Amino acid sequence: MNIATFQDDLLELREFSERLGRFIDTEHEFVEGSLVVALSSRFGSGKSTFLRMWRSAMEDGDENRPLVVSLNAWESDYNGDPLFAIVSALAEAVREKGEAADALLEAAKDFGWFATAIGSQLVNVLTGIDPVAAGEVAQRKRAERIEGAHQTMDAFSIYEARRNAMYSLKRAIREIVASSKPKVLFLVDELDRCRPDYAITYLETIKHLFDTSGAVFILAADRQQLENSAKTAFGIDLDFEEYYRKFVHREVELPPISEASYIRLAERYVNFYLEREGARFCFLGLDHQSVGYISGLIGALKLTPRQIQEVFRTLGHLFDTTEENRGRLYWCLGVGSIAMAVFKIGAPDKFHALGGERLDAGEALQFIKNSIGQSYPEWWFAIFLTGGGLYANEGEVPEDVMKRAGLTDDQSHSSHGDLSHFRSGWGRRSSGRFKEIYEKIQQVSQWS
Repeated sequence: MNIATFQDDLLELREFSERLGRFIDTEHEFVEGSLVVALSSRFGSGKSTFLRMWRSAMEDGDENRPLVVSLNAWESDYNGDPLFAIVSALAEAVREKGEAADALLEAAKDFGWFATAIGSQLVNVLTGIDPVAAGEVAQRKRAERIEGAHQTMDAFSIYEARRNAMYSLKRAIREIVASSKPKVLFLVDELDRCRPDYAITYLETIKHLFDTSGAVFILAADRQQLENSAKTAFGIDLDFEEYYRKFVHREVELPPISEASYIRLAERYVNFYLEREGARFCFLGLDHQSVGYISGLIGALKLTPRQIQEVFRTLGHLFDTTEENRGRLYWCLGVGSIAMAVFKIGAPDKFHALGGERLDAGEALQFIKNSIGQSYPEWWFAIFLTGGGLYANEGEVPEDVMKRAGLTDDQSHSSHGDLSHFRSGWGRRSSGRFKEIYEKIQQVSQWS
């Protein structure tokens, strides 16, 4: 499901985009060189969707809008050098404005032969390449391209040629940025999915070659993943806070998902994954209560949009049925399946314990109270118990397990009904139902 504009926004991010835009408008005037802002949120939290919507909103704005350059770092990872990916995207954005980018591309070609020397410490650590030897090859290649002949140069001349090529490229970048008022905004996505060496080289390239006033970089990445990449490159003793501060001026996070947004996500995904007219029919009755169970659980466990998508993909396979059986699933089977699909992503230890019929009663009640069912913990406990997910000592009946967990008989006869109500909600039998659901979800994960 590709959401590209704020008109389709399910996470209420328009206000955040406006606030971020105002912040950048002011902040980039008060830093030397480029402004680098890290949009640091969990993997799968919606950063890519936000960048798409934000870019669309800026393109529909007034004429006094920044030149926007969109970059997917992961897509260029296999090329091995972020310099060309960034320059190419910048040149394309300039051309789309109807302007020439020849000077930028020529300068990039000249400097490209020396690109191996960028971040030479990283090159040495990860590849064992000798930057001096690489520089000699670079100069020969440049001479061949410009003059069509080999030249032999000493080490100092190679250094000067590399430096001059870098200055020429930086000057070309600076001229483009200066002519693109009010600024050039680079939206860098998927940096946290890149190989460690490429992710760090990307940061080094931004720092050394694009550090010019008026250039603003938004780096959408999971901060923890970047830390892992840096420590892979430079060792686990690296002081990441100090290292990160070399590149990033400010750090912001996407706002947390609201309860209303979780409901909107659930409603949208129900129509996308669970029920499509003529294509898929849902065994679960898709009334307001069923959707409420799903949105309540994904909200309680703070799942990311990508995790929510995986939950619905799983449920789509579990509940797929014929038109004749549409909506005829026993209610406990529906609730239990929803819970297990959510737990597989958001609470895998509980998923495996329920599926193995070995979740401790006390642990189950504590989990329910702390995480998923603070208002009516006995209701969820009865679901776990009657579906056979809880461990029982030899000779214990369900009522004994409830008492052992600290739930009284009065609580089992609450407004939700007694245990017989839950047993009938599983169908002809209730024991072993969580194990059955577990096995089906594992099969879905393997084959779909």
